[in-house]
Amino acid sequence: MSLFRLNFKHNLLLVVLLISLGFTFMVYLSVSSLEEQSLAAKDESVLGQRGIVLGHLKAEVSAASRLKGAAAEEQLKSLLDEQKTALATLRAEGMTDSAQFEEMLTQWVAARQRALQAAQTIGVDNQQGQRGQAIAALADFESKMFSFMKENFSMLEDSVLSIIEYRSDESFIAYDAAIKQLVAKLEEFGFEEAFADRLATIKTAVSALIQLSSEQRTAEQQADVHLIKLNRLVEDTQASVLQEYALARNESEKASQRTRNTLLVAGAIIAISACILLLLVWQRATRSLTGTLHSLEDIASGNLAVRIAVKEEHPDEFDELGAAVNHLADSLGDILVNTRQSSEHLQQMSSQLSHTLDTMVADGERTEQETGTVASAIREISQTVTEMAAASEETNRLSNSAQQATEHGGAVITEALGALEQTSDLFGDLHQQIKGLNESSRQIDGVTDIINGLAEQTNLLALNAAIEAARAGEAGRGFSVVADEVRSLSEETSSATARIDEIITRMQKQLNGIQQSMDQGISQVDQGKQQGAGAIQEMQQIRRLFSDVSDRNQQQSVSIEQISATAQSIAVSMDTVLTNISKASDKNKEIDQFSGNVVQQAEQLLQTTSAFHV
Repeated sequence: MSLFRLNFKHNLLLVVLLISLGFTFMVYLSVSSLEEQSLAAKDESVLGQRGIVLGHLKAEVSAASRLKGAAAEEQLKSLLDEQKTALATLRAEGMTDSAQFEEMLTQWVAARQRALQAAQTIGVDNQQGQRGQAIAALADFESKMFSFMKENFSMLEDSVLSIIEYRSDESFIAYDAAIKQLVAKLEEFGFEEAFADRLATIKTAVSALIQLSSEQRTAEQQADVHLIKLNRLVEDTQASVLQEYALARNESEKASQRTRNTLLVAGAIIAISACILLLLVWQRATRSLTGTLHSLEDIASGNLAVRIAVKEEHPDEFDELGAAVNHLADSLGDILVNTRQSSEHLQQMSSQLSHTLDTMVADGERTEQETGTVASAIREISQTVTEMAAASEETNRLSNSAQQATEHGGAVITEALGALEQTSDLFGDLHQQIKGLNESSRQIDGVTDIINGLAEQTNLLALNAAIEAARAGEAGRGFSVVADEVRSLSEETSSATARIDEIITRMQKQLNGIQQSMDQGISQVDQGKQQGAGAIQEMQQIRRLFSDVSDRNQQQSVSIEQISATAQSIAVSMDTVLTNISKASDKNKEIDQFSGNVVQQAEQLLQTTSAFHV
């Protein structure tokens, strides 16, 4: 079956199918390329992660090699656990030499822990650990030694400090020489037995210190060896990882380039094939559509007798289109005949309708004028009633305002009376307090009299004491001085009580004046209360009068509002009637105009249909 034996729909389906297959092939190539690139990216990620873990391991070990103190062992243990977990992850991802890393790391951590334990046992300063014991033994010996031992002891002390500081073979040899010289010096002077115990203590402490120092140095040397091996293994593995990473990146780029080239070639082939097929289909469709278009142009020009030749055997979509155009021409001919008949009948009916509507429009205009006059009169009545209601409402509002003002005035007067009552009570309390103050001042007068009497008696006693002191001569001089001081205090007391009497006298005069003013204030407050009570009665009478006026205004306002509402309802109804009449008149005019347009359209339709040939 050739391409031109297929109908138009099958040709389009063939083109779509070929394009779909081509795009499916391209998608398959793209997915394959993406999978290949994904695997390469995964390999790159694994290699990159391996390099990061190894670099982190090297940095952590380098930092841990500088740790000291009691917390260093725990940190080393934590480092070992953390790195074992990281190496286990690398082992799961295919790193075969991770066990070697773990073994070297374990050996290094063990050596570092032994060195730290030895250092902890030695002590961090000269007061702790084995260092402290050695220094204490030297100090004990120094406290008992004689001057002839000083030089040899100084050499011994320097050698011990050198062992503590450097832990070298030279310091060990220097210690042996110094201890032998000190022993020889003691034997020379015959003190070897007297210092035998102290020398034994020094030897025991320093021997233990030397043993621990040797262990620490050995452990540190082993740790350094393991660290060098571990760093070398890390560097070699990192170099291998970088090489594998470069190879993986190169393979990924090559695969990506191959995929791009394949997609470009496949896309070009699919595009060229699709263009060729579409060009062939377009040529066939253009020929068929051109013939159909010419036939439609003849029909549009008025020639309804034109027909398109169609194939009876194996018709395609364009043959079906030609048959549809032929059927359209037949249908248009039938419609044209019916339209001519309907247009003539419509023209007659439109003329009759136009005459009837002219009469209805004239009647509607007269009704609209009369209704407008009635509506205007009702609106004027409604406006007048509304103004009356507004005036009544204003009167009622003013009456209510006056009543509220009266009530507010009564409340203010009541509050003022309450305030006067409170003021009267306050004046009474003040009056009682002033009386109490007068009584207290009189009591103070009695106290000052007593103080004056005591001062006079004290003065007399001081005078007698001075006389007795004068009689006693030199022995009573001190007593005479005391008597003079007592007499001086008595005189100052008398002077102070005199000033207090003056102050109390002035205070009593002021209190008497305040009491008289309070009595006048109380009488004025009582008079204000009486006047306020009369004002309240007058305000209550005014409030009752305003209440009566407000009730009458309210009744009148309700009546006016009812009248206004009725008038407004009538006005609204008349406006509605007027509006409806106006709308009806407008509709009649529109119908009349439409009827005229129908007549014109019928005439134009007759003229138009006369141009077609059936």
